Amino acid sequence: MINAARRQIYMPFVYPGLLVAVLLILQGCGGAGNALELLREKEAIRAAAERYLEAEVKRDFREVYDSFAPSSVYRRKNSYEQYLAEAEATPYRIVHYKVMGISHLTDNHDKAAYPKIEKFVRVEVEVVLLHGARNERTEANYDFTFIKEEGRWYKG
Repeated sequence: MINAARRQIYMPFVYPGLLVAVLLILQGCGGAGNALELLREKEAIRAAAERYLEAEVKRDFREVYDSFAPSSVYRRKNSYEQYLAEAEATPYRIVHYKVMGISHLTDNHDKAAYPKIEKFVRVEVEVVLLHGARNERTEANYDFTFIKEEGRWYKG
């Protein structure tokens, strides 16, 4: 009878402790604050990654270009027309993907160099690339950087 009462008293404290432990493991040394934030942001990050990857699969070049962060070096140096010429010329294309994980959420600690960027995150993706001319498929694992800029997630 006493053991049952003790279990009822201690059990409510076990679950929060396990949650904190899991969050610390998920985020590594980044701390529970970033792990909690990653949990809050994960859905929006995944949606941005899938929007970009679906556009790649569908060859919706306008959507791919719009998925690039406005402050990215590539987008600042290349107009949509320049990107389109490159995209149409490449023999490779993504035909399938699977988001494997989202991790390493970090704040922008260099606001002088990247004033519009709020956060960075790593999105691990397995992709199947098709070489159109040779009809060869290649499986690859990529780590894409996504960035949060003005409250929205973009491919970095």
